[in-house]
Amino acid sequence: MTKKSEFRSRLLSGEELVGMFVKTPHHMNVEVMANTGLDFLILDQEHSPFDVSAIDTCLMAGRSADMPMFVRIQQNTATGMLYPLDCGATGVVVPHVATVEKAMEIAGGGRYRGGTRGFAGTQRAGGYGTRHMRDYIDEADSETVIVAQIEDVEAVKNIEEIVKIEDIDCLFLGRMDLTVGYGAKTQHDDVVIEAVKHVCSVAQKAGKRIAAYSGLAEKDKLRELGVTVFTVGSEHNLIQNGISETLKAFHNFKA
Repeated sequence: MTKKSEFRSRLLSGEELVGMFVKTPHHMNVEVMANTGLDFLILDQEHSPFDVSAIDTCLMAGRSADMPMFVRIQQNTATGMLYPLDCGATGVVVPHVATVEKAMEIAGGGRYRGGTRGFAGTQRAGGYGTRHMRDYIDEADSETVIVAQIEDVEAVKNIEEIVKIEDIDCLFLGRMDLTVGYGAKTQHDDVVIEAVKHVCSVAQKAGKRIAAYSGLAEKDKLRELGVTVFTVGSEHNLIQNGISETLKAFHNFKA
């Protein structure tokens, strides 16, 4: 497992990191998943019913285990980033970053010095007012991770400009939304594959890290494209698969 304070440095160094999404807005799921050896967890506010209270308690549970915690925010704005970061998130995953203007907005929203992040030293991330302002800002600016989801046709067209934004640490490939955007049938259609290859090529040349969802069968292909950060599903997948396999084993068992 990667310690929270080490995550950004390990990410930028190109180490392989493996994490999962959390779909259920309850701290117990986070506590269980934080003790499995995963490198990070992502609370999925975009597609799951996380309100601010659930984000707060789930981030607290993750921090208690020193688990790097991210929030995929619902609103892709600097304002939408602020509360998760104040609550102690390691970083944010921002959906639908399709223009250089949006990339600049979220990059600024994640940094104090040279950015636009509003200061609040009385929140969890600031030690509830017990930390020196300078020390807290230094730590936040050096450890906060900003991940931009590239999942729109427009984003692919603008990728050469998006990767120039320094404080975007990682690009998350949104292959399913790209499939929809291109009018393709599956993420394995040629138009989607070529778009992904283009994004990865440009990202690598710019020194940006790349993240993607991966099944076992496509892991090596994604590695070849430069992906170093992998998500391998969510606890919902594990529950469904676990129950299905248990039932199958039960019905097939013969003493």
